[in-house]
Amino acid sequence: MERTHTQGGMGMRIAAVLAVLILAALLATPGGAAPAPAASGVVTLYTSESDDDVNLITGDFMRRTPGIQVKVFRAGSGPVIARIQAEMQAGKIQADVIWFADIAFFQDLARKDLLASFAPPTGRRAPAPFHYDNNRYHEVRQIFNVVAFNTNHVKFRPSSWWDLTLPRYKGRAGMPSPFVSGAAFSQVGTFVAMREFGWGYYRKLQENNAVILRSNGDVIQKLASGEISVATVVDFFVRALKAQGSPVDHIWPSEGAVLVPTPVAIIKGAANEAAARAFVDYLYSPEAQRLFVQRSYIPVMPGIAMPPGTPDPADLKVIQTNLSFIEKNREEIKKTFSDIFGVQ
Repeated sequence: MERTHTQGGMGMRIAAVLAVLILAALLATPGGAAPAPAASGVVTLYTSESDDDVNLITGDFMRRTPGIQVKVFRAGSGPVIARIQAEMQAGKIQADVIWFADIAFFQDLARKDLLASFAPPTGRRAPAPFHYDNNRYHEVRQIFNVVAFNTNHVKFRPSSWWDLTLPRYKGRAGMPSPFVSGAAFSQVGTFVAMREFGWGYYRKLQENNAVILRSNGDVIQKLASGEISVATVVDFFVRALKAQGSPVDHIWPSEGAVLVPTPVAIIKGAANEAAARAFVDYLYSPEAQRLFVQRSYIPVMPGIAMPPGTPDPADLKVIQTNLSFIEKNREEIKKTFSDIFGVQ
């Protein structure tokens, strides 16, 4: 009987220890709850990324995260913004994640408390300036506006933004429309506030019969085909086509290349915030950063090799986007550009 009593007491003690361990495990999770299940479902992305880029990135993400599907609305930055503004007026932004080249618009959304604050764990080693506004929006790779040229048509390499206004390029210089391309709008808004350029630069372009094309993609295609000889365009397009054998190249202008922020953010109150967080965090992963490099972008994470033929950004003269001027003068910039070039 005594032996039986001892075994029963030992069993009770073991059960008590197990109960304490289970309770400790529960308390180790936030709120004492069991760990949250993995993110799943559909995440809706609004973006101005090219079809090839967005398909590559979302496809890789979905292969690595089989429980999540990415639904994409893709257009130029201008049309994406118009859609978001219409949804705001209707009462709710339908996107979970937004990603395009108009940082001033992101700044405005953050001010209105429409963006969720999220610090991507995988992006902790990215330079702090690439996490904006208390982690409400983020830079996941670097893009620059540069001067590009067709190597079959241009005998003397350009060296300055002003070279696009030279008589030898009359009717042969191009740029994307700032009403479609957020990168183009950022440059226009920045240049008109600079003493070195101002609206005089754009009037000179108009006098030189500069061609205003719809998007950066249109610009690089016309440049590669020889329909235009020089252009303002984002750098990665040039490197990508050059690597494929197209007769294109680019220079970093003496006045500086224009850094084009293309932030990504999660909408506050998103229908699937868990999946949105998983997607944004993935963009900082080595796999995603290498895909950016494969597409000729400059990565933001340390330890990732640069695209071939790319100078170290630390050695470049960079023109930062003038956010405050663009924010205060957005409509005036649009109106004046339209008046000069007769486009909208």
